[in-house]
Amino acid sequence: MKKILLILSLSLFTSYSISAQKIHSFSEIMKMMTNSPVNYQVELLKNPAPVPDRNNKVNYNDVYREVNGTSIRSYKYSIPGNVKPIYDEAEKDFSNNKILKARELYQKVLSLDSSLYQVITYIGQTYEMSGNYEEAMKWYRQAIDKNYIDYMAHWFLADAYMKKGEVKKAVDEITMAQILNRNNVRIHNSLKRIYQAAKMDTTSWTFNPQMKIDSIGVNKVEIASDKLWLPYALVTAFWKFELKYSKSMGVEKGQLSTTQSKEALAALIGALKKKDYRKNPELRALQLAISNKLVTEYILYEIWLPQYPQIAYQFSKSTLNDLRNYVISIRGGKKLK
Repeated sequence: MKKILLILSLSLFTSYSISAQKIHSFSEIMKMMTNSPVNYQVELLKNPAPVPDRNNKVNYNDVYREVNGTSIRSYKYSIPGNVKPIYDEAEKDFSNNKILKARELYQKVLSLDSSLYQVITYIGQTYEMSGNYEEAMKWYRQAIDKNYIDYMAHWFLADAYMKKGEVKKAVDEITMAQILNRNNVRIHNSLKRIYQAAKMDTTSWTFNPQMKIDSIGVNKVEIASDKLWLPYALVTAFWKFELKYSKSMGVEKGQLSTTQSKEALAALIGALKKKDYRKNPELRALQLAISNKLVTEYILYEIWLPQYPQIAYQFSKSTLNDLRNYVISIRGGKKLK
């Protein structure tokens, strides 16, 4: 199979940094803002900021990755010309519920190009649709072993585990599927169903700071925010428009960094009252994440992945597993052993 390097369609970053950089206090950042040539104008947010519509920000099962030590490279699948007609016929038969014929053709595709790992998942589907869950699970596990970011294999494996009554394993797999395709509504519905079966929390909420930040001229920035989110908004604006500062923190222009989010969240937490936690589930989750030393995971899952779901492809398996622990314990309320 010809390799096509995946260029992530994220205009706002070229790389990311999960760093342990020392963070500045809110008062330190306010002092720097005061001395800045940039004029920051602050006003109350007139209308609530709506939850962003991210229905179009979903991943597709057309990517695989290669891991070599700490190097992770993602590629788009490319089906060779001599294989494409067979693949298309298999897809047509699968759509028409001709399961056995589709399986034969998928297996032929795989024999011609063993690097088309998503076909392994499709073969698993044919066994699951035939009621052979053990064989289906074998193929799903094989697909995951070949390409860990195959969210469909994790998703379907979770469903197969549920049919066998293995709820805990289903929780693990559906959680990973959601991490790998953060905004997929169908996966979220499956996760909710499985979490309910596991007697876990299924409360839906979105990290949605009530703020709006705009450049309104040369060295002029307007920050509109409600009172609760003002410290977060101020720090976020400072990072966005003070490029010398972000560079001094080891973050180049266009690079995501957990340091920025940690400084903004620290400013927010420092101004909160008990009633704020009661009213806002995202703040209660943040408080729990801090208590359980899962702040980085909170940032990745709640802030980054909804906006840039494709960066999941670049996370190490260790980071993905840490994210799974975060979702299960903080979102799902399940105490980890």
